Amino acid sequence: MNKKFVFILILLTLLLYARPFWQWFQAKKGAPGPSFHVVSALPGATNERPFMKEEFIGPPGAMQVHAASMAELGDGTLAAVWYGGEYEGSKDTRIYFTTRVPRAPGEEGEWSLPRGIVDRVSAGKELKRYIKKTGNPLIFSGPGDRLWLIYVTVSVGGWSGSALNVTVSHDRGRNWAPGRRLTLSPFFNVSELVRNNPLPLTGGGYVIPIYHECIGIFSELLWFFPKSDGKGLNYRKTRLTWGKRFLQPTIVALSPDSAVTFHRGHGVRKNIGMSFGEDGGETWTAPGYIELPNPDAGIAALLLSDGRVLLAYNHHRETRENLSLAVSDRGFRSWRRAAVLEDTPGEEFSYPYLLPTGDGSIHLVYTWKRQRIKHVVFNEAWLHKQVSDER
Repeated sequence: MNKKFVFILILLTLLLYARPFWQWFQAKKGAPGPSFHVVSALPGATNERPFMKEEFIGPPGAMQVHAASMAELGDGTLAAVWYGGEYEGSKDTRIYFTTRVPRAPGEEGEWSLPRGIVDRVSAGKELKRYIKKTGNPLIFSGPGDRLWLIYVTVSVGGWSGSALNVTVSHDRGRNWAPGRRLTLSPFFNVSELVRNNPLPLTGGGYVIPIYHECIGIFSELLWFFPKSDGKGLNYRKTRLTWGKRFLQPTIVALSPDSAVTFHRGHGVRKNIGMSFGEDGGETWTAPGYIELPNPDAGIAALLLSDGRVLLAYNHHRETRENLSLAVSDRGFRSWRRAAVLEDTPGEEFSYPYLLPTGDGSIHLVYTWKRQRIKHVVFNEAWLHKQVSDER
């Protein structure tokens, strides 16, 4: 290979990566350093009567649905998203959106008819690239009742070839801005996925659990800082774990500068992983295992009013046929199984997502047999009664 040919190859490589490198540099340059978490425990409500309600979101259909998430707006309106298609990874997958507006303060409304807001065709036009399929969506609310949506697209291969994209709605989900790709790496900006709920930060912005699935399989954090106009955006990512044992983290703030993360287990040992951060989330301990099983499936965590943590997970080491709730002690040394929400051999109940709302309720959405999105809402009084009944 002569020197002229080598020089041309180097020049072409530099030109190829110049734009993504500049995008990555600009996004990271404006992102703050180590941040402090907002501790968002549920308000204590010891005199409440226990309640629990179950329902499905949206009518039954012929498609498979998966990976739901939820957000709450200032007036109590709930928004939910998920993706659905002929099967997971099919070209007809699209992201669906629905809302439930309260009829009056303290009263529930009806879920609107779900509508598609992102598919491979619309994403391809907005992102100016070929899109093969869409995947996991994460919705959350921000100042001014903006709704943010981070979603997965794949151009080549499977989920290991994924990328993260973002769009925002300034009118409570009626209209969405054109999507834009998040450049999280200046080279080979692929294999980034999102799953669990973000934590707000005291200085503004969010820390969002994400994960990587190409060559290595590991948990990460996305530090996400929208500007006040809802258009400008800075972001950066940091690593949570190494190797191939953990992914899909869920994060809980314990104090203004400490947090705990729980991880979907991917290794030989079929248990949930746990790690701690003590410096605003910049560095983390190596994950250890807790006693709860995990069949290589998604989990969700939430801080309760008394400082304990609630986990939604599959209580099984091999299958996703059982969906349960468990509550920790205050030191996370032991866990008590509080409730069994689903338990049907041969079926799948998976990808739980927990959302605390302003009225002190706990909302849970999850995949029900890949056929429906199920919504469960309960309060801490109901949860404590389940724990007491288990003793």
